[in-house]
Amino acid sequence: MTVVRGFLITIASGAGFAIVGGLLGFALGKLAPDYYRIVFRIPRDVDLDPAHAGLGLGATQGLGGGLFIGLVIVLAVAWYNSRGTKTSA
Repeated sequence: MTVVRGFLITIASGAGFAIVGGLLGFALGKLAPDYYRIVFRIPRDVDLDPAHAGLGLGATQGLGGGLFIGLVIVLAVAWYNSRGTKTSA
């Protein structure tokens, strides 16, 4: 595996998970608008758009998770390739 390919896998994984996380967070904010108020104990008098909060939180969490998973994949493939194929005669 080349460095560029590993970098692209990590970035693609992060971007994909950020998009999915943002969409799920947005949907959660639309379908259950009190969820974020309850979880983060935000009072009613504070102005909060739950859909936008969900979008931001979901994208942030998805990005972090995606980067982590992408790096684990790259490290696993690099470790596997470094072992080589040694056969005994």
